Amino acid sequence: MVERAEVESTPRISPEVAQYVWDYIYRNLLVGKKILIDDQFKYRITLDLKKFDPEKHKFFTDCPFNTTENKFRPEPRFNKQRSLKFALLSVISTKIEPLMSPRIYADIIYDAFGSFLILISKKVKKEDFDELKKRMDYDKIESFLFPAIIEDMKLFIF
Repeated sequence: MVERAEVESTPRISPEVAQYVWDYIYRNLLVGKKILIDDQFKYRITLDLKKFDPEKHKFFTDCPFNTTENKFRPEPRFNKQRSLKFALLSVISTKIEPLMSPRIYADIIYDAFGSFLILISKKVKKEDFDELKKRMDYDKIESFLFPAIIEDMKLFIF
């Protein structure tokens, strides 16, 4: 989610990076633990990335993925509307920049997904994500178009 006034300051990262990160987690962790593999639902996760602003961002949710640079606020569960389950993952980071590297972006959203998944499932722990992250293919991540063209970024602008 991006406010219209913030489009130019949004990270210019291809949506393929987020898709790769999600697919990587799904294939290598969720399928084996039978998490979110129910065919009767479609799942949608929206990322809301904001640059840290000390005037606005004073309180944070306690999360094992939080660092001094990155704070995550996942919803505690999926919302449901018919056959769609959806959730919003909020990220506040000092690293959010228009030309941040795809590798840094991938690391941040990986942790955002992890923060949500350990909240909604007792089958996974932070340590599972930490171990899996070490094997992520950063060459693949850095092969996607960078900087991405704004019109191709699939932004939800409000």
